[in-house]
Amino acid sequence: MTITPKFKPGQLVRYRTPAMRPPFVGLVKSTRFARRRGDPVFVLVQWCCARNLRLKEEYIPQSELRLVEDV
Repeated sequence: MTITPKFKPGQLVRYRTPAMRPPFVGLVKSTRFARRRGDPVFVLVQWCCARNLRLKEEYIPQSELRLVEDV
């Protein structure tokens, strides 16, 4: 049984670790199913790096992401 992703491409997500201030907001580009039970689901997120204004893409475990909701 595979664990399905809870995000879809095109959604905005927030990523924050204790070292980050403020949190990053990024765009979901794609998702990868977990291969085995217990493996994390990874999400490809794209955001703009503030230091050099370049787009950055990174696979991040879905457990570390939160959906940016409409306010």
